[in-house]
Formats: sequence, C-alpha cells, structure tokens
Amino acid sequence: MPSSNPLVAAIQRILVAAIQRTGFPTNLALGFLAVIIFVIGDGIEAVWIVSYLSSDAVGFATSQGTDVYTAYGVVVAIGAFLSGALCDGIGPRRVMLIGFLSFMVFDFLFIAVGLPSGNLPLVMVFYGARGLGYPMLAYGFLTWVMMVTPTERQGAASGWFWFAFSLGMQLLGSWLSSLLLNPIGHIATLWLGLVLAGIGGTILWLFLLRHPSSTRTTGVSVATSLFEGVSVLWRHPKVSLMGIVKVINLSGQYGMQAYYLVYLHRVYGMPEADAARAFAVFGLVAIIGDVVWGVVGDQLGWRNTLQWIAAPLTGASLVYLYFIPMVAGPNFWLVSLGMAAIGIGLSAHVPTTPLVMAHAKGETGNSLAILNLGAGLGAFVGPGIVSLLLIGDGNTAGDYAAPGLALAGIYGISFILLFFLKLPGNARVLHEEPEIRDKEIRDKEAAR
Repeated sequence: MPSSNPLVAAIQRILVAAIQRTGFPTNLALGFLAVIIFVIGDGIEAVWIVSYLSSDAVGFATSQGTDVYTAYGVVVAIGAFLSGALCDGIGPRRVMLIGFLSFMVFDFLFIAVGLPSGNLPLVMVFYGARGLGYPMLAYGFLTWVMMVTPTERQGAASGWFWFAFSLGMQLLGSWLSSLLLNPIGHIATLWLGLVLAGIGGTILWLFLLRHPSSTRTTGVSVATSLFEGVSVLWRHPKVSLMGIVKVINLSGQYGMQAYYLVYLHRVYGMPEADAARAFAVFGLVAIIGDVVWGVVGDQLGWRNTLQWIAAPLTGASLVYLYFIPMVAGPNFWLVSLGMAAIGIGLSAHVPTTPLVMAHAKGETGNSLAILNLGAGLGAFVGPGIVSLLLIGDGNTAGDYAAPGLALAGIYGISFILLFFLKLPGNARVLHEEPEIRDKEIRDKEAAR
C-alpha cells in the first residue's frame, strides 16, 4: 500500500521501478514467497536423506537408500506431468491444492509410520508418494505464471520462479539442515519441514483466492486435457527434444544430491553439516543465476544460453566435483568452488521454459506439462543412474566413479540436441522473429 508520506512514497516508487526492471512480477510476490516456504519444508531432507536411510539409525544399505530416492523421483515425474496437463481441465488452483494436500498426508505418514517401522517397502511407498507435492504445487504455479505473463517477459518471469524455487529447495533447505541436524537430529528436522510446508501451502492458497485467473480452464474434460498433454510430443516434435533437454538438466542436480553428500562423508570423512553447507553454496549461486540468466537469456538468446553455457559448464563442474576430493581431500572451499560452478551451469538452463513454449506454438499448458515431466523425470533419472551404476558398499571413491562421470556425460547429449532447436528464422528469442513480432504489434493495436 502506498505511504501517505511523500518521501516514503517516492522511495517506494523508485524501489518498485528498480525491481520491475529485473522483470520481477511484483503482483505475484506473495505467491513466490509461498513457494519458497513450501519447498524449504518439502526439500529440507533432500541432500541427506540417502545418508540417513543408510545409517545405523535406520539400517538400510546405501543402494536401498538410493532406491527409495529413485521411487520418489518416479512419483515426482508423474506429478510434474500432471501439474501442466491438468491445468486446462481442472484449473491451476486445484492442481496446486492436490500437490499441497498429498504432500502433507504422505510426509506425515513417512515420518510417523514409515521410518519407525524400518520396513523398506513402506518407507518407499510413503516417501515416494510425497513426491506429488512440490511438482504439482510449484510447477503448477509456474504453469499459471507463464499463462498470465506476456511473451516478452516470460524469460524473466521464468527466472524469478526458479529463483524462488532454488532459494527454498537448494539454499535455505540445505542451510537450515546444516544448522539443525546436530542440535535437534534428523527426525525433528523432518517434522519442522512438514510445518514449513503447511505454512507455505496455506499462504499460496490464500494468494490464489485473490486471483480468479487461477481457476480458469479451457472447458475440456480431464481425459482430453491429459491426451493433449501427451499428444503434443508428436504434434510438435521439438517439444519432445526440449523435454529430453529438461530431463538432462535436472538429472545432474538430483543425481548429485543422491550420492555426493554420502561420497564426501563416507569416503573422505567430511562432516554431514559441512557437506550440507557446501550444497548451500550451490543453492546461493543458483538463485542469483536464476535471475541473471532469466534476463541475460532474453539478450543472448534462449538456445544459445542453453547450448554454449549451461550444458558445457554443468558437465565440467560434475567432473570437477568427483575428482577434487581425490586431489585435495574434503576441502570445504574447493568443494564449494565446484558447487558454485554447477550452480551457474544449472541456473543457465532457465531459458528452457520460454524455449519449449516457443516450439509448442501457443500450447502453454501442454508444453509446460512436458517440460515439467522432464523436470520430474530428472528427479528419477539422476538418482536412477546412481542406483544403477553404484558398485560395492559405497565406501571407496571407485564405487562412485561410474555414476559421477555418467551424470557429467549426459550433458554432452543435451549439447547435441540443442543444434536441432533453433527458432524460426534463427531468432534468438520468440518475439524477435519478424512475423511473430509484427503479429503481436497488430494484435495490440487491434485491442486498443
């Protein structure tokens, strides 16, 4: 609300104008805040859950811990696809509500029933089922944001979404864990995560009640909505390629989360809290990069940013992270340097969102369904690579060589695929392409 004091009001206007120059949609600020709080709670255990499941406290083998995390990734992939595909049929608000409620129920069951039981199938079911939570809530919110954002601002809006997501999931969640694990323990940290997720989900629901557009649908049935979300793969083949690029994008991140803390802690003796802090460095750099690359990608070009910066840097950083403890031991600063580099590389994938929408020719919900599916599959494929290629008992560096280097190698595939994803006229961004730009001008003039 504007202040009655002229000086304060002037400062408020200057601040708002400065923020808007970064492409931040100020009218959606409360929604972004809600996403941050929810994903802190949802992902508070992400970097240490495999280590905890394979500790004496629970008693599973390392491979069983990664299997649990992989099961979670399967459900994340399903929820990610539904977060876009169902928006046309039931509306974004209901999609987000399903994600919120499912997480609250299954996370409670995981903590209160699954872990105390020590039963692997039960833990796998409850931890896996909670995977519907963040993709349906957070990616559902992203789908809605892109639906209501003008084309020329979609890169920046996408960047701010990933800023909020990374701030909560990768930085604040890891940082909070590093502070809490020693004084209160793993279980209490999980309970705190459930509380934070409840607060974030409630704030988002109250925010959505003020935005009627969050309930809009196209009037199609749920079955039709789901079919169109799948059929876009062959109706617009480049959307399929973009989906693969997105799978690769997040496979490195989730694969690294599935093995790297265990690798540092078990093989090189780095304390869990220090390893979690190194992940927080990754999160800090990634959230800054999400905003920067959202804006810079609109200038350099969406595909150029992905192909020449994001894919090579991420792959090289994963190689570095595997080898640096061999050379320098569990050196926090050198590990953090690699974490910072991968934070830059992964955040440079932000232009993936507007690029896939450009190739879908106006099918926002369907294209984002595939993009979200790719993001969800990354949460499955990355840990799956680790689970499949991990050898031995996980106590030597050689046990992690195949998964560590395979995660890096898949970014070469992404680099090659991006040669086939040029925009019409080889435009750098969609609204730069002459025919589309002229059409937008005519549409705006007709609307006056």
